[in-house]
Amino acid sequence: MKEKATLEEWKELYEVAVKIKELNPWKYFWDVDIITLILPENEEPVYCSVMGRGGEFYGIGFYFGFDALDNFYKIIETTDMPPQQIQRFQEDNVIICYFGDREELFKEELQIVKDLGLKFRGRNNWIYFRSFKKGYAPYILNKEEVLKQTAIMRHLLQALKNYIEENIVVNFEEGETLVHKYDEQKNQWVTLAAPLLLPQRKYLIPILKDELLLSRMAKQPTTSAEIEVDIAYLNTIIRDKEYDRPIAGRICILADSKSGMIIDQHILSPEDNEVQYVFDMVIPYILNMGKPKKIFVRDEYLFHLLVDLCERTKIGLYIKSRLNAIDYFIEEFVNFR
Repeated sequence: MKEKATLEEWKELYEVAVKIKELNPWKYFWDVDIITLILPENEEPVYCSVMGRGGEFYGIGFYFGFDALDNFYKIIETTDMPPQQIQRFQEDNVIICYFGDREELFKEELQIVKDLGLKFRGRNNWIYFRSFKKGYAPYILNKEEVLKQTAIMRHLLQALKNYIEENIVVNFEEGETLVHKYDEQKNQWVTLAAPLLLPQRKYLIPILKDELLLSRMAKQPTTSAEIEVDIAYLNTIIRDKEYDRPIAGRICILADSKSGMIIDQHILSPEDNEVQYVFDMVIPYILNMGKPKKIFVRDEYLFHLLVDLCERTKIGLYIKSRLNAIDYFIEEFVNFR
């Protein structure tokens, strides 16, 4: 069980969040204008996205590290994926500070706001935070996250002040970012414009070492079948006393794309080895039904999980945002519930 933050620790976080809100940062930034915080205690930068210039939703997203920022851009670039499946790109290393409505807060958060004597009124004025962790639903921050987020938001506050007061020019449209970092030569924190650099993402590529198994699969006849494989989100929240936060409903699933038939499925818990479940579905299918002509997956993560197997067994592997058989099953499942 993660330790809860004290009221005094929450007070410090809310104080800096209120100061940021008073700056109205959404007047100066679009959500795609990235602010980069380079902090000595972090191996990778913290990237910030200010949301609210459109006037409908207000918040600040904090993306911890290169992969989190890569996922941020995938959310922006993905247009054809079912909405409930896009959350795969915001499932880990993300904290969002929301400026929303009273009914969006958990009871515990409402009590914290009350105990702190904060007077939020009206729409888009209630401040709360959500932590995103893989396998779990977005949830209230624990003590460690509150302390970490307070320090990060203090740096963001200073970066915003510098940007506004010093009229720093950043050409966001040409790939620049507003950087806040410690300059060792000047012995002080500085805020400046710089190119936004994002290292090429490295995906996990499992390599099957069982040559006998690979040989058996390679010798299977190629059929006309086309199958879909996904780790899909069910748009459900599961509460289990064994976990200190709600679980996001996820399912590892294999379906026949042409017939719409669900061939195999497994509801995932946060500690499940999802890579193993993917292989435990695909390999038996090939051994029992033959090699499908095509395998469709929804994202690059799953593509890289299966790319070595498919190359060595000469099976076509493709990325497709919409998986008709799986999407229909998920829609019916959610409607049924």
